[in-house]
Amino acid sequence: MRGQDARNRVTSTIIADGLAQLPAQSSAVYNEVMDEMARTGEEGMASLVGMLSPSGKGNNAPFEYAISSVTDYVTHPDKAALRDGVKQGLVKGLASCKDNANKAFLLAQIQKVATAADIKLFMGYLDDSYLQSHALEGLALIPGVDAQQILKMGGMRVSKIGIAHLISMRKMADNSLEEMLLAWIPSADAATLKGIYDALTYCGTEKSMKVLAVAAQKTGFKYEETHATDAYLRLLNRLVASNSKAVMKASKQLIAQGDRAVRCGGLELLLQSAGTKGAAEVLKALKDDDIQYRNTALKMAQSCAGDDIYASVLRNFGKLSPAAQCDVVRWLGNNHVSSAVETVANAMNNADETLAKAAIQAAGKIGGERALASLCGQLGGKYAKETMDALLAFNGKVDAAVVGLLADTNPSTLIYALRIVSNRHLYSAYAAVLRLLDNQNDEVKQAAYGALAGITRLSEFTQLCDMLEKADAATASKLQKALLFALHTLSPEQQFAQVSGRMAGSKRPQLYYPLLSQAGNKEALQLLQSEYAKPSTQADAFAALLKVKNPEAVSTLYTIAATDEKRKDAALMSMLSLLKASPKNAMSRFLDYTKALSLNPSAAVKNSFIGAIGTIYELPALSWAAHYLSDKATSFAAATAVKNIIAKNKGLQKGAMTRGWLEKAQQVFAAKTHDADAGYAVDEIKGILAKFGTDGFAPAMNDGKARRGLSLNTKKSYENFELYAEWRANEVSELWLRSMPAIRLTPSGEVEILTSGSKAISGKQGVVPAEWNVLYVKLVNDRLMVVSNGVVINDNAIFAPKDGKNAANISGLIKFISDGDGIDVCNCYVNELPSTPVFTLSKEEKAQGFEVLFDGRSLDKWQGNFDNYVPEDGSIYVKAHFGVGGNLYSKKTYSDFVYRFEFCFVNPGVNNGIGIRTKLNTNAAYEGMEIQVLDHDDPIYKGLRDYQQHGSVYGIIVPKHVKFGKLGTWNTEEIRAVGDRITVTVNGEVILDGNIREACQGHHIAPDGGKSNPYTIDHNNHPGLFNKEGHISFCGHGEGVKFRNLRILDLSKKKVRK
Repeated sequence: MRGQDARNRVTSTIIADGLAQLPAQSSAVYNEVMDEMARTGEEGMASLVGMLSPSGKGNNAPFEYAISSVTDYVTHPDKAALRDGVKQGLVKGLASCKDNANKAFLLAQIQKVATAADIKLFMGYLDDSYLQSHALEGLALIPGVDAQQILKMGGMRVSKIGIAHLISMRKMADNSLEEMLLAWIPSADAATLKGIYDALTYCGTEKSMKVLAVAAQKTGFKYEETHATDAYLRLLNRLVASNSKAVMKASKQLIAQGDRAVRCGGLELLLQSAGTKGAAEVLKALKDDDIQYRNTALKMAQSCAGDDIYASVLRNFGKLSPAAQCDVVRWLGNNHVSSAVETVANAMNNADETLAKAAIQAAGKIGGERALASLCGQLGGKYAKETMDALLAFNGKVDAAVVGLLADTNPSTLIYALRIVSNRHLYSAYAAVLRLLDNQNDEVKQAAYGALAGITRLSEFTQLCDMLEKADAATASKLQKALLFALHTLSPEQQFAQVSGRMAGSKRPQLYYPLLSQAGNKEALQLLQSEYAKPSTQADAFAALLKVKNPEAVSTLYTIAATDEKRKDAALMSMLSLLKASPKNAMSRFLDYTKALSLNPSAAVKNSFIGAIGTIYELPALSWAAHYLSDKATSFAAATAVKNIIAKNKGLQKGAMTRGWLEKAQQVFAAKTHDADAGYAVDEIKGILAKFGTDGFAPAMNDGKARRGLSLNTKKSYENFELYAEWRANEVSELWLRSMPAIRLTPSGEVEILTSGSKAISGKQGVVPAEWNVLYVKLVNDRLMVVSNGVVINDNAIFAPKDGKNAANISGLIKFISDGDGIDVCNCYVNELPSTPVFTLSKEEKAQGFEVLFDGRSLDKWQGNFDNYVPEDGSIYVKAHFGVGGNLYSKKTYSDFVYRFEFCFVNPGVNNGIGIRTKLNTNAAYEGMEIQVLDHDDPIYKGLRDYQQHGSVYGIIVPKHVKFGKLGTWNTEEIRAVGDRITVTVNGEVILDGNIREACQGHHIAPDGGKSNPYTIDHNNHPGLFNKEGHISFCGHGEGVKFRNLRILDLSKKKVRK
């Protein structure tokens, strides 16, 4: 198994690589892995099956998941070419499998891709008591198989319930099977009876009807374990077409039962078997007292009695009870029976309220001129509301009829007609509605003004504006709504152009402010701001600003709140609504929330903003919420926010500071003795406190200003830590970490990480110039993470001096430094993280001349992929995924050397490698040498080639097999390279000692120049095998391995000194 994700892999490599990537991180990766594994065909799938352990003796989940996924993958129509290879691999694996549970699993997979040619395979397991049911499942589902052939070949070897199941699954309508099934009934248990009854529904005749009828009667036609009643009803349904007389007789017996469901089932059967008598049976059923029974008849009526049933029912309509008439009217409406319109129209006037309302609703569904006229006649009557609803949903056009109603003199008719006009947007009614604006009835007049909001178009904009400027307060708001509707299809810019043009010549511009609110674009906001500045229009402009939906209005509303005490609360609440719906990230919203709270609004508004802060689960939000715990008016909202933030962020569930805040919140809840929710909160907090950690965030420094000659800094030095701080820069300022310049903060919003190899991050990056911002910093070993206002600036910057000449400080103070007017800092908290274990050479190695390549803190002696090779707790943690990010290389090159290190497998099956004498950015296994690092005993490597195991010179020399301890165990390794001799020692034992030139007989490249090399074990060319020198590298091929205590003895230097 090579370290790199190179493509010339053997089958076992492809399978192992695939297993290591499952479950996949994305659908693209999943499909790539599936395709690679499926293309290994019979060999690959058989090896994958071979990895299954006996049930209960190993974790088969990864292998079952892979096998099932690959099998599903090849069932796709466009993967048919891969299907047979996968199937043959499954069949081969099944043949060698000894575990019943695994066999059952494999049969289920083969079933997915089986064809008629596979019938014998499944038949072969019919004698197996454990696997018989699984084999039958396959036989039942394989397409293109003669079911009778199955029974003839395996009938004597299959259980009764198995055969019944097979008959049911394949829906075998063969009457010759009936006698066999019926003969089994007397001695069958309940489970077998259920299977037999189910099978009889597919192959039974009138003889089975009688048997099932008796069985159902014995149960009282109730639901029970044999499902006799259900089977009886299903058999009758199947036999309706072939034996209607017998079914009709049986159906009448069912109808005579007391159970509603059984009676309705019997009625369905009766109607299906009644033939020409179907209509009579429907009419008879409509006289029943059971509403469900009547509606079962109506549901079946048309399909069983044809379209003539409608006329039959209508002729007998008057003979029905009011309840049955309601059922019929609804049925006629749902089926849009136009011939029933007279009956329905007459029913609208029935004294029975339920029937009248049902008729009105039905008329709307039926549609047509007669129904429309009848409904219009009802609009001013007792059921005007129901009539309006019917006309709003009317099946067809109502324009002319409803507009005609606007000439009516009945106020009720006019009011409801106007509502219909508006809701159905009957633009043709505009002129008629205008005439009603002068109606003597005030309710009609107001309804007419209201109707304009659904029927005006841009062409009426000027006329409506003229009306608006002459309107009184009562009608002005309705005209404004009409104008809003007239403009609503335009873009914000087009709306603003229309409105601003009209405002320019108006003596009452405030009338158009609501229209500016709807436009809501930048220009509309600016115009409202300028109108707000005028004392005469300030109130109206403010009301309009409160309705703007554009998040850009936040700054305007904040300015008003900061300068207008009377309007502060209203402005802030509108601002809060916009912020909650804005696309800003959580930390940016938090800063806006704190700005609002800094204005000291009313307690109610404070509590609303504190509640919003409580949805941001980070320390700055927690700190602000805790600030309000001491104020009685805000303590409950603050306590809720504190509890929620800490509960949602486990990183805050430690430390004396956050514990104190949570305990204070607990006291607030405990004081609410009559509040059950507060009691639950107390219990929740007790649970959190019981698991609280000790070390956490604590104040780092006092709030203040750093300026020329005066820095803000911590009192103690820190090595590894995370930091939160709120800051506001007035001059270019710097944040120093470990007493070194680390981050530059400027008033213009530029953030620059001042470390070696890091680039300046230009632009706002979430920073708001001259306002408060939140900075999060995490520094561990040589890695720096910087987040500004929720925007990640860099999550893996190398912490080293900018000039790259000197080593970074191991620890030091945290400082804010600035010139001039400086930088304001508050709410600065630090969480000190554990110090990194540091590796130093032993006296012996130091005397020998070993050099430390990694001391636990810094990768300053390495180059390449720093993103996926990260210092962690004194080791290098590898998180390089397959084919992602590249390798890590030593800065120096080496020829002869002794390289020592320790390694630890964190994840099972992890794969890496040590490249030696390799060039940069190449495949070390071929352009140098790769000493394999592999958890080779993991089940995914079953069938691994010996030249792929841990310690091999990959593809060249086979090592002795090493048995590793459990995951998390540290192992020692030494690689000695002297000329052509390579020696590998693991945990004190030499596992490889060989000559690379002798191993390939001097032919690292095929003599004939071809791709296949008969002299190397892996039969590949290794052009870099005889490199005289090169880099040391880590060849990442999956996440989950650690390295530590790296040191090297350069033997070539010793030769030079000699």
